[in-house]
Amino acid sequence: MSASPKAIDQNKVGTIAFKLIGDMGGAFSIALAHIGDRLGIFTAMHGAGQLTSQELADKTGLNERYIREWLNAMTTAEYIDYDTTTKKFSLSAEQGEVLANENSPFFVGGGLQMTAPTIYRTPDIMEAFKNGGGVAYSAFGADVMTGIERFFRPGYVNFLTNYWLPSVPGLLERLNTGINVADVGCGAGQALIQMAQAFPNSKFTGIDNDRASIEHATQNAEDAGIADRVNFIRQSADALPADTKYDLICTFDCIHDMANPRGALSAIKNALSDGGVYLWSEPNCSDKLEENIGPVGRLFHNISPLHCMTVSLAHGGEGLGTVMGESKARELATEAGFGEFTKLQIDNPFNQFFALKQ
Repeated sequence: MSASPKAIDQNKVGTIAFKLIGDMGGAFSIALAHIGDRLGIFTAMHGAGQLTSQELADKTGLNERYIREWLNAMTTAEYIDYDTTTKKFSLSAEQGEVLANENSPFFVGGGLQMTAPTIYRTPDIMEAFKNGGGVAYSAFGADVMTGIERFFRPGYVNFLTNYWLPSVPGLLERLNTGINVADVGCGAGQALIQMAQAFPNSKFTGIDNDRASIEHATQNAEDAGIADRVNFIRQSADALPADTKYDLICTFDCIHDMANPRGALSAIKNALSDGGVYLWSEPNCSDKLEENIGPVGRLFHNISPLHCMTVSLAHGGEGLGTVMGESKARELATEAGFGEFTKLQIDNPFNQFFALKQ
């Protein structure tokens, strides 16, 4: 006699359905917030007090009808405030830290800028689901590259030189005295710029395989006035020059993206000077999937097939994916021949940091 089918819990069905509806609303909210970021609407509202849709349209030079609809949407998303008495809209100081202040550690404009264009590539990702391979980094376009730069920059500005680097014993003193530093997978060079400004006695080299990123980094260094102490090289991470040694090598959120992460780690080890330190950051997720259920784990697990994993697979790479976890990092470090691996005691909701030595 077969068991009777389990009755469906209609309350759970409703909960799941409304969660999906909420996520749909969130996706559309992100698209409109992306528009607000790129068109300077949030910036125009920052510190401006209460505004009508017409006042904001006049301030931004944008179409009032679209501004009105945008304001209504951002209000229901709870990204901005609405006064029912005055019928005006405003961006609070706290909202401004997240949506308008590019130097705030909580600024998310870069995330908005990279999210929508990444989702544009969904049809290409679908083809990869069917046929394998992936979508190359260059195919995502300039918005994603700039968005990634803006997303990570607040961390470098607020924490790199006064928190992350000092977490490695003795490193700050060496940087102040003067050492040779490399940032592998440097992107637009924002981390190196912060270090070069803070430690004028040290020399810095940015290494990245993407031509557009190197060109952008070079311009950023010139604009920051530190081009004389920062050099940028277009080079694959697994083919670092064997004749140059570095006292500090950094990789920030990029090993998992690489086509050959194992080769990159071996090359980094070989490029370290005697007593040199390798500072390595990865997304702050657990090795156990069940421990990643929540907002941060959700973000990283979802971006993995849509960006990080597919970029690696597009070049025939390993496709580690965004969520590596500490144990995988330790495994790769041991395989590369590192003799010392320390997880640094840095409290950061988005990243975990490792210090490695030969």
